[in-house]
Amino acid sequence: MDIKDTTLCYIEKDGRYLMLHRVKKEKDLNAGKWIGVGGHVEAGETPEGCIRREIAEETGLTAGKLIYRGVVDFISDRDECERMFLYTCNDFRGSLKTCDEGILEWVEKSKISTLNLWDGDLIFLNALAEDKPFFHLKLSYHNDTLVDHFFYRRIILASNSPRRRELLTQINIYPEILPSTKEEVVTSSDPSEVVSSLSRQKAENVNELISDRDDCSLALIIGADTVVYANDKILGKPKTHEEAFDMIKSLSGKTHHVYTGVTIIDKEKNKTQTFAEKTDVTVYEMTDDEIKKYADSEEPMDKAGAYGIQGTFAKYIKCISGDYNNVVGLPVSALYQRIKKLY
Repeated sequence: MDIKDTTLCYIEKDGRYLMLHRVKKEKDLNAGKWIGVGGHVEAGETPEGCIRREIAEETGLTAGKLIYRGVVDFISDRDECERMFLYTCNDFRGSLKTCDEGILEWVEKSKISTLNLWDGDLIFLNALAEDKPFFHLKLSYHNDTLVDHFFYRRIILASNSPRRRELLTQINIYPEILPSTKEEVVTSSDPSEVVSSLSRQKAENVNELISDRDDCSLALIIGADTVVYANDKILGKPKTHEEAFDMIKSLSGKTHHVYTGVTIIDKEKNKTQTFAEKTDVTVYEMTDDEIKKYADSEEPMDKAGAYGIQGTFAKYIKCISGDYNNVVGLPVSALYQRIKKLY
C-alpha cells in the first residue's frame, strides 16, 4: 500500500487553536472543513522541517519549539492513504497573514467540536485535549465516512538515540521517547553480557519511572545498548577527539565486533526478555591523516567505537558479517520477530 507523508500542527494561544477554514482552494479534498496547519512532506524534507515550512507559508508565523504529539494513519478506499505527523505549538512569533487556501481563525478549544470537522480529526483532537501521551492512531475511511479507528499499542523507547528511533520508524513503529535516567553499572568484561545488562537496566529504570501511571499499564518498553569490541577491549563513546582518534586507530585494518543488547518489557503480560546480537565489521587500513580528519569531526562523538557506519565513515568499511542495523544501533529484524510474538 502506497502512503504519503503529511504533517499537521495545532498552534495554541490563550486556550485557542489556530484553525484554517478551507473555503478558497478549488478541487480541495478538505473543502468546507476546519483543519489545522500543515501539508505534504516534500522530497528530502523531515516532518519537522515540513511543518515549519508550512506554518511559515500558510500563516506568516515562525514556529519556535514544536511538540511532537503523535502519528495518524489515514486509510482510504477512495483517496491516497496518508501518514500524518501531528504537532502542537505554543511558541511562535510574527503576525498572521492572509492564507490563499482558506480563512485563518483563532477558535476556543471548547468550541472546536462544533465546527465542520472530519470525524477522525475529532478523535485525535480529543486525545490532545486529554493530554494523551505520544500515540499512533489508525483511521479507516469509506469514501468520506469513518468506518474504524484504533490506537496502536504504546511503545516506549528508553533511549534518546535518533538512530534507534529512525530504525524503529523504518518498520512502522513510532515510539514515545523516554530515556533512562539511572547511572549505568557494568559488572562484566564480556561484551555480550555488558550490553544485555545495560539494556535491561535502561528498560527497568523507565519501567520504574512510569510505574504509577495508569496510561502505561499496557505499554511495551524497549531498552538498548551498543558497544564495539576490539583487541579484547570494550569501546564505548569517546569523550574527546583525541580519544576518538585512538579508538579509530585501533580499528584500522582489522576486524572488530559490534554488540547490541536489547531488553523488551511487556507490561501487559508482566514479562521481560533480553537478547544480544553481534556483527563483525572489517575496516580498511586508514592513514593517520584520514583518521585525524574523521576524529576531529563531530560525527564520532556520540557513537560507540567512535564511528557511524551510516555516515561518512562508510567509505572505510571493507565488509560486515551480520546485521547492518545492529551496527547502526538496533537489530530491528530480530526485535520485530520478538515483538510480533507478543501480540
